Amino acid sequence: MTMLRLPALFLVACLPWACSSAPRKDLSVQDWLRESAIPLEPEANRFGDLDVQFARARVVGLGEATHGQRECFEWKRRLTMHLVREHGYRVVAYEASSSRARAVDDYIAGRSADPRAAVQGLGMLIWDVVENAELLEELRQWNRGAAPDERVRFIGVDAQDGAAAVARLGALLSADGQAWTPRCTALLAELQPATQQLFSGDRQAFDTLQAEVLALAAELKSAALAAPDSREARAERDLRVREFVAAASMYGTRGGRDQAMAELLLGQLGQLGPEARCVLWAHNAHVTRGALRYLGSEELAMGGHLGAALGQGYYALAFSFGEGEFQANAMGADGSWGFQRYRLSAAPVGSLEHALSSAVPFDFAIDLRSAPSAPAVQAWLDAGHGQRWFGGYQVPDDCDARTRDAANLLPTFPRAEFDGLIHLARTTAARPIDERRLLSPTPASAAR
Repeated sequence: MTMLRLPALFLVACLPWACSSAPRKDLSVQDWLRESAIPLEPEANRFGDLDVQFARARVVGLGEATHGQRECFEWKRRLTMHLVREHGYRVVAYEASSSRARAVDDYIAGRSADPRAAVQGLGMLIWDVVENAELLEELRQWNRGAAPDERVRFIGVDAQDGAAAVARLGALLSADGQAWTPRCTALLAELQPATQQLFSGDRQAFDTLQAEVLALAAELKSAALAAPDSREARAERDLRVREFVAAASMYGTRGGRDQAMAELLLGQLGQLGPEARCVLWAHNAHVTRGALRYLGSEELAMGGHLGAALGQGYYALAFSFGEGEFQANAMGADGSWGFQRYRLSAAPVGSLEHALSSAVPFDFAIDLRSAPSAPAVQAWLDAGHGQRWFGGYQVPDDCDARTRDAANLLPTFPRAEFDGLIHLARTTAARPIDERRLLSPTPASAAR
């Protein structure tokens, strides 16, 4: 999907300009940002007010403004390991195929020794980067030295790969039960043209097939399992059936995929126990507590569903950046997919990023929940501010020129959509594991 118009350490109390007692009603937005900014320092490993929120949350959603920035991935990795080490988070969830992510869990648990298979378990080319490999290696190292009840689990929350869910069902079911899986495969094949018709405004074929999906799901839930038939096997069978149903039905509404991701996450957390705490990796567009406005829909994003279920137990932490590089997937001249790099100049005046960059010149985090009651700050938090961010593909070569006017950007409403922000002053592109996948030449916007 195109994301061009999407919305969006030491404690600084020791600094002279952070020493204030009673809230100031005349506090400006820039002064608040300067006084409350938590400098991001890799060696400090302290996150100020964010640590207060992390201690209370059950799920922390770590967003990203693009799917391809090195610094963003690296800070998400540092935050993830901080939450694991200091706050007892024992689940890492990812915007990746729920079934295929089993390969990632096998790797970090030590049941597999193949790091390439683990990264490929994330399911999409955009994730095939060094930064993700480093995350998985660090989780593997943690698990190697941790007691059994302290080890981290890795789960996927996406349902876009229905074929992977069906393949896993086939492995779980007995010989008699496996007779159902060809029907699942055939039904998914029928749904492909029906979904295209749905996107064109004709939903009759899609809706007709949904009745078959639900009937088949009911049969699958009672299908015989391969030996040994255990509580864990039955729980996974039910999870894979849910994933199959989501893959077959989620495009029925614009918010269907996000709702499915929230349900898959909450379902898996429920299986892991009421005390399971989770770090969630996904795009800003998915971790937001708000609606899917970039799709023209008032349906909630995944984070909105998580917020409805968990209340203040869900903390949405968005990322933004002032300028620099990122990468996305694009098709090369030979028809194969690879990585294309892009460069954005300084954020335009009036944008969310410009306000953040002009107030604080370094990488920083800020907790929006603890914002003061000063009228100017409250008004800024409630207002819409254009923000630049992009998805995994369909990024135009002239994306920089298209985003130089903040009025042309879909606004982010900070308080309504997120609980905290991390702003990176300058970024570089993530590093593909296979550098041969880098496309050349780069677009004019990236060459400047």
